[in-house]
Amino acid sequence: MSTRRDHARRLIAAIEPVQRTAIANHPVTGIESLGYTVVAEPALTSQRGAGGLCDGLSFAEHNTVMYSPTPGSKKENFTLLHEVGHILVERDDDVLNWLADRDDPDAEVERLCEEIAADLVVPQDMLDDLVGTGPITGEDLKTLVARSAASGPACAIALSNRLTSGAVVIVDRAHARVIHSALRGDSLKVYPWKHGDVPLDHPLLTLEPGDSMTRKTHWTDQWERRQDFYVSAVATEKRVYAVFSTSDLWGVDKFHGGQAPPEKSAAPRLGKRCRCGFAGTVTGWPCDKCGHQFCPRCGDCDCQRRDNAQGTCSSCFCKAPDLENGACSGCR
Repeated sequence: MSTRRDHARRLIAAIEPVQRTAIANHPVTGIESLGYTVVAEPALTSQRGAGGLCDGLSFAEHNTVMYSPTPGSKKENFTLLHEVGHILVERDDDVLNWLADRDDPDAEVERLCEEIAADLVVPQDMLDDLVGTGPITGEDLKTLVARSAASGPACAIALSNRLTSGAVVIVDRAHARVIHSALRGDSLKVYPWKHGDVPLDHPLLTLEPGDSMTRKTHWTDQWERRQDFYVSAVATEKRVYAVFSTSDLWGVDKFHGGQAPPEKSAAPRLGKRCRCGFAGTVTGWPCDKCGHQFCPRCGDCDCQRRDNAQGTCSSCFCKAPDLENGACSGCR
């Protein structure tokens, strides 16, 4: 079954590479190259179906996006691309069918448009150059915010796609409050979230400008529930940029004489070339269904490639490889 991430990738892949590059370098110009009209409206406020105010609007039938300008800030770039995401979604039947099956489609479409916006303003090759093959760090987040045309939240969302379970977090040092948190993983029960206060005993609060930290710590919510995390963080004058992970990405336990290193894995080590652009050596057990290893970048085996080659039946909305006039063999 397709995921939110799958749909975001597919919709972005349909845009020509030269146009994606133009969007990343200068969002307004790049959006206009797609044939959209961009309108700045300082008085704009609107209410999304998922609740909460936003500062952008999209009109698919008129190929128009509107935004409330924020001089001196890169926030409007993400707003514009979020609205482009809404137009792309409205014009795609596969996405609309997928959304119809979600428990909360209004909230889900907002998350999908956030992913589309983040991937457009922070392309994968930019992340490849920055992160390389290593685990993401708080320093990577700080550097990405400085280098790209993306706002802090957009950078956090884009970087979180390289995380299996945890959160990419930006903290306001002056108020000890989370400005943005991009979550990954379905098993998180306690986590940093937007507008939440940093726990009073948290080591992030001890960081001074220029300090960095990689250690095992925790997060406690307002109900005193606690979850352990490994954290990589760096502080500037105004912000703390941090990556929270439920697994030890940075070898913290090894550095501090914790658990003994695991025995060498007997999993096969093979070369792999993936549709996401990864090409290299992969160590791991293959998928039980297709027999191919999982890509370390996108997490896919060949099952997803096979699913993408199938169409969606216009009658039963099931995936099938043998469509005729839009209908599968069971509906014809």
